[in-house]
Amino acid sequence: MRSHLFWLLLLLALACASPRLYFLSSELPQLENNPKLIVAPGPWAHPDVPVVYADMGAVPDDLVLPALKTLMALPGATDACDANTGRPRPDATEYCLAVYRTPKDWRVSWPVRKQTGERGGCQPPMGGVVDQDFGSDLPIFGFAHNHPCGTDMSSADLRVFPAVRLGEARWTMIEFAVSPGGNPARDSRGRPIPAWAWLATGHADAPRFLKWNFDGEVFRWSEPERSWRLEARCAPAPPSNIGSTLSPPKCYPR
Repeated sequence: MRSHLFWLLLLLALACASPRLYFLSSELPQLENNPKLIVAPGPWAHPDVPVVYADMGAVPDDLVLPALKTLMALPGATDACDANTGRPRPDATEYCLAVYRTPKDWRVSWPVRKQTGERGGCQPPMGGVVDQDFGSDLPIFGFAHNHPCGTDMSSADLRVFPAVRLGEARWTMIEFAVSPGGNPARDSRGRPIPAWAWLATGHADAPRFLKWNFDGEVFRWSEPERSWRLEARCAPAPPSNIGSTLSPPKCYPR
């Protein structure tokens, strides 16, 4: 309990120290001193990202869509690709955030920015969230991030879901919303609620919003229809050889 209070005070102090848009992973506490289990503060104090009161059994689009649009407006988050090489420019940046639920509403955490010179993407707050009103061990329903070069999800993206500890030291990702302490989120009938991953990509004037579940069912947001449409079923591809990066996902239809 004392450690949770310490984290809450620390994160509030950081958030209030100066006007900010994001956190670096190096600024944030970790569960069990594990650098993969960073803990983000919440909720994201941005005027364009609301706290949403909605059915507690499904993540509301009224929360996710504004959060994705706001991610794309952060520095280096969109259209940051070199036109000649097709690779990200030095200023290209990924941001990760957690979607979570309190006893009263739905919120997103502050974004965690990919640090300058860091290989790979941003680091999702796998250690959960410390909320300024409700503390820690809140259920995480998934993570959202952006792709600064407008690409679709990668094989690695398909593997990132809320984590829970099993046994002495093993952490594993699961297909349902759960708190880091192992408490699953349930709907009004007592059923576990599926977890999701979300991606903001495309261009500033033509954004694409994707989401997928643990089974690899990928949906794309249709603004005219105001709904998610099934695009494909995808599975992460293994590395092509030892030490290489993951190949693009295998999707049907392509």
